[in-house]
Amino acid sequence: MYYSKIIPDPKLTHCKESEHTFRAYFQNHDEALGHAAVLLGGRRGARLINAVREALDRQGPFTRRLRCQLLELRNLLFLEYAYNDDWSDGPDLALLEPDDPIVSEICLLADGLEQALYDTGVVEMEDTQAA
Repeated sequence: MYYSKIIPDPKLTHCKESEHTFRAYFQNHDEALGHAAVLLGGRRGARLINAVREALDRQGPFTRRLRCQLLELRNLLFLEYAYNDDWSDGPDLALLEPDDPIVSEICLLADGLEQALYDTGVVEMEDTQAA
């Protein structure tokens, strides 16, 4: 039988298994995350979710920039920018009524994203104490 030696290619990058899991999570919840980002962040939320989508489409390990964008998305879903005039483009940030049914859906989505970020190692539990 004929065997050839496998020569590793230094150009190839290896992703952690947890990053593949996060990509699958994001793909399963992409539409809902996109709607929530636009609802809560307006145009800036749309730019953020599009940047995250583009970064996740690229192969390779998570970059520092992607990690920062994912944390920004997490903060947006947890309404950390609700009263921050520096973050918003204007009066785009939607302040929802607490009894609106979409609020519970956004809360579940935010909790799921936070757990996925924790499982991936993007955030530590100490980082999420305010949530």
